[in-house]
Amino acid sequence: MPITLSDIARQLGISKMTVSRALRGERHVGDEMRLKVCRMAEEMGYRPDPEIAKLMTHMRRTRAKAAPRTLAFVWAERDAEEIAASSWSQQLVLGARRQAQRLGFELEEFYLKARGMTGRRLSGILEARGIPGFILSPLISRSRGHVSMDWEKFSSVVIGLGYARPALHRVHHHHFLGMMTALRRLRKQGHKRIGFYCGSTINERMFRAWSASFLAHHPLSKPGDLLALRESPSKHDFLAWVKAEKPEVVMDGGHIIKDWLKTIPEARRPRHVSLGWRADHADVPGIDQQADVLGAAAVDLLVAQYQQNERGIPEAPRIVMTEGVWSG
Repeated sequence: MPITLSDIARQLGISKMTVSRALRGERHVGDEMRLKVCRMAEEMGYRPDPEIAKLMTHMRRTRAKAAPRTLAFVWAERDAEEIAASSWSQQLVLGARRQAQRLGFELEEFYLKARGMTGRRLSGILEARGIPGFILSPLISRSRGHVSMDWEKFSSVVIGLGYARPALHRVHHHHFLGMMTALRRLRKQGHKRIGFYCGSTINERMFRAWSASFLAHHPLSKPGDLLALRESPSKHDFLAWVKAEKPEVVMDGGHIIKDWLKTIPEARRPRHVSLGWRADHADVPGIDQQADVLGAAAVDLLVAQYQQNERGIPEAPRIVMTEGVWSG
């Protein structure tokens, strides 16, 4: 017969509820007791019943819908004004908030750039508010790569690859696939001399996914001269590169080159394609990274941790990737 929670409880002389809480890692059970229960469960060969686990997850979701808990969306490097001016950021948090509500949670935004705010102080605020987990916004600068939160007290997910430390569960856009999709679309349209101009920092932050995919899927066998990664992109450098390489199409990671292209006579002006399509620049076709889908995926990963009572820095961090779509 399979070993049950009651069997473990009788062996240790404690209640079945204590065994259940210890195995779920709840903070109501002390570390010493939790370790004792886990060791006994392993010795006795205990295996959880997946059907019961499924039922308990359903019950927790039902309770969450009846009395919504709050999850946090922590903006690490942007303030409210910057977020309001970014359609991508607005789409990201909107997708996260909608998915949180579908799962029976509320989502509240916090800002590490707020006056006097630190990771430690924010941890105290979240704990005092009873907020069990948070999503950390994309980390762009190396100096912000480390955020000093009290990780052991929360479930957490970080958006993007970046320089985040420690290694957490992550969700990010599939940049390699995005570049491949754009190149295939342009190739079908008859373009061969396709150039890519981008800051090297952003490419490094995604572990060179854009440049690797560009070289692997370009319609030309040797597209090296059409790949321009610059530490400090500048209008002068860009115009000189376009004049020398004569690309038919120029892709970039955002919209930095949009105004620069306008200075080139229309007869010689290459077409502009963005790997970060935005609704407020809908005249520039490209890859819509679907930030709302990304935000929803972050919530899914966070809620899964909450429901399984997972806290702290994960032993085996997971990376979930979402796809973009061609738009324009």
